[in-house]
Amino acid sequence: MREQTTMENLSFSNQINQLTQGWGQIAIDLVEADWTPYLLVLKFHHLSGGRREAVLAQMHREATRAYDWLATRVWRNPRAEAYWDRQPRWILAPDLPVAKRAKVSVRSLVPNGGLHLQGVAVMPPGSRLTEGLDQHLTHNSARYCRPGSALESLYATLITDDLPYVHKYNLKTLERGRAEFDDMLLLPRSRSEVRFTPRRASQPWQSRVFDRG
Repeated sequence: MREQTTMENLSFSNQINQLTQGWGQIAIDLVEADWTPYLLVLKFHHLSGGRREAVLAQMHREATRAYDWLATRVWRNPRAEAYWDRQPRWILAPDLPVAKRAKVSVRSLVPNGGLHLQGVAVMPPGSRLTEGLDQHLTHNSARYCRPGSALESLYATLITDDLPYVHKYNLKTLERGRAEFDDMLLLPRSRSEVRFTPRRASQPWQSRVFDRG
């Protein structure tokens, strides 16, 4: 009998590859169901706490606050049973700038050493929003980045093609061993976490149709 492949049978690099592809497959499946994908970037003011884990925890809290407010703009009661599977999906990972041949390190010039959150946001069709996520965040930046809050900026860019590449690039810190899966932020949380699990990636792992031009 052929031995079934499990995560325990895979090398660490292959585990990372399978899981990142699985998370990306969620976005691919949703886009094929007429959801809309965006590149989402969240940057923060300087955060105290010293340890990287403490800083990331603050970033996760701020990102979750922003997500919760967005969810109520998408659906009036996003936690109602009818909307559990239609809430926006955020797949975020920590990201760091890469300084190439710079005399002064980029990380020494920006808050938190350049550490920020970046990933894919997928928006459901037929929601209460009358504009794209990119326009919504631009028009409501003061609401998401309130005075005194840790969140400095939150912006989205429509992904028109090659979603798998964008997702894989966003998770490069995982592949390079500079972040762990516990550092990822997957929203929504609570009960929907049960359903928001990696899906088996298609082979080859690539999109079919993403051109929205």
